[in-house]
Amino acid sequence: MEDRTITLIDNEGKEILCDILFTYHYDKLDKNYVVFMDRNSKKVSACQYVESTETTGKLSPVETDEEWTMLEELLNDYVGQMEAQGCGGSCSGCSGCESGCEGEDECCCQNQ
Repeated sequence: MEDRTITLIDNEGKEILCDILFTYHYDKLDKNYVVFMDRNSKKVSACQYVESTETTGKLSPVETDEEWTMLEELLNDYVGQMEAQGCGGSCSGCSGCESGCEGEDECCCQNQ
């Protein structure tokens, strides 16, 4: 399984481990986005992803209300798909789990 995490550094220099929920390329603006959830606070956020080489890139703030609206709609669709799969956000509600969860904060539905 590919790594679906990202580590951010806050203003105090502390590392924040986040799970990548999904990535998206918005054709209209020709931009890439990453939507992620902080493992500790469970807060969801998004950034624009600007690729600098094949293996690295840079995160930039989402710039416009249009972009935030689009990302919120995508997140709502994502949550709806997880609920439709029976994953209500926790492993106990996941109907697609055969092997169990890989970690305390990870639902195996997200790995399918």
